Amino acid sequence: MKTHLVFALMTFALLAFVISQSNRKTVTFDRVIGIASDLSHEPYRVPAKIPAPLRALNYDQVRDIRYREDETLWRKEGLPFQARFFFAAGGGDNHSPMPVTVFKVDRDGAGELRFSPDQFTFGPLVKLSPEDQAAGRYSGFRLYYPVNKPGQLDEVLVFQGASYFRALAKSQQYGLSARGIAVDTLGKEDFPSFTMFWLVRPAPGASEMTLYALLEGRDVTGAYEFRVAPGDETKIRVRAVLFPRTGTKTVKDVGYAPLTSMFWYGENTSNTFGGWRPEVHDSDGLQIQRGNGEWLWHPLSFAPQRQVNVFIDKNPKGFGLFQRDRDFSHYQDLEANYHLRPSAWVQPDGDWGAGEVVLMQNPPTKEYQDNVVAYWRPKGGLTDRADFAYSLDVFTQSANLPSLGACQSTRIDYQEKPNYRFFVLTFAGGDLANLAADANVQPDIWIDEKGVLSNVSLQQVPGTKMWQVSFGVTASEAGNPVEMRCTLRRDGKPLTETWSYTWVK
Repeated sequence: MKTHLVFALMTFALLAFVISQSNRKTVTFDRVIGIASDLSHEPYRVPAKIPAPLRALNYDQVRDIRYREDETLWRKEGLPFQARFFFAAGGGDNHSPMPVTVFKVDRDGAGELRFSPDQFTFGPLVKLSPEDQAAGRYSGFRLYYPVNKPGQLDEVLVFQGASYFRALAKSQQYGLSARGIAVDTLGKEDFPSFTMFWLVRPAPGASEMTLYALLEGRDVTGAYEFRVAPGDETKIRVRAVLFPRTGTKTVKDVGYAPLTSMFWYGENTSNTFGGWRPEVHDSDGLQIQRGNGEWLWHPLSFAPQRQVNVFIDKNPKGFGLFQRDRDFSHYQDLEANYHLRPSAWVQPDGDWGAGEVVLMQNPPTKEYQDNVVAYWRPKGGLTDRADFAYSLDVFTQSANLPSLGACQSTRIDYQEKPNYRFFVLTFAGGDLANLAADANVQPDIWIDEKGVLSNVSLQQVPGTKMWQVSFGVTASEAGNPVEMRCTLRRDGKPLTETWSYTWVK
């Protein structure tokens, strides 16, 4: 008990020193790296919970606590970027939001933004005493910028919960999330958290804003720099430095630039589970550009058990979770607006070496549950300081992702017999748009040893520049997943990305 108390006092003293130093001078990314390095030599401290009356608030009550607009950071100065903050409440004992410390940084130095309940309005659903209100803390923040109309502030970025953040481009609605890091996603997952933020005051007329974040977890600490440029495509340039904690030999399952999303059912699912909407998903596929330049598309799918796909690579050029289908009629939902959910593309800055893109899909149980995660796992895990950087692009449509023809739809006939499926794929774009119906286009289809290919057909869809390929696959009686790939080629050269799929019986 005495040992734990000593460690707690040491950590408190270190954080007090951090805050005092932050108040003295302008914070730079190097300074945040130094803080993360110092903390990596300290034992992990379990984050303090918010008070019980605040944890007990339900979803509707938390929504009834609002940050006052007249308290908006940088509103009085009329700066293009402005921020509002979340009141830490709700979630119960196990999932309550963690308090965070926020600083604002300008030429005079860095000063902590002091929490006050007077910065919030408490609606009629919220039954908190003045003492409970005063015990509150910030749990994150929203960043605003006029991305849709000049002079009108729009929410473009949110940080709240562990290392999660979400971004929007023009005319979008929130969907998938990004994270600073993923740890032990395939096992007993740890969720390192951003515990401190430094918001750097933007210049008048600025189109980009910088912020720093300190990451703390059970086995890892880290420093992050985010340079945010909202627009038709919102671009976030990320620099990160990670440290394994002293005493931790290797953080094996560590994920760089993780993306988290939801897929319940879509065009490739056998039914809608009694729902009235044709499709329900925030993302419909994983896009990868491998280190050798190959473009790969892996549609997300429903399965009653966890699915894990691993794409081994070296120095990947990019990966991301996309909402490729933008046709409202395929969703028919005017409230959720799934056709307006963002796509996100991670492009490494420099070489990331050997590793693999990991895609994990958990069985969905409800619409509001994120059940999909994709990330880069470096070979060998995290054994020492690791520096890496990447750009995160958030967009609706992108003309060059991929630069070849793309798979527009994946449809599957489930009606024939238990061990047989009939696949129908549609491709369009790239050089396919310039080819006549009698062009020498050939489907290159590969099925692993657990399946047998049959009934292959390819033709241009009449009156369009789309091409449709169909084929049957018979699986072995063992019931193992069947892996398959398909590319359209002309004279041996790829006309399209490589469609990749896992048929889980």
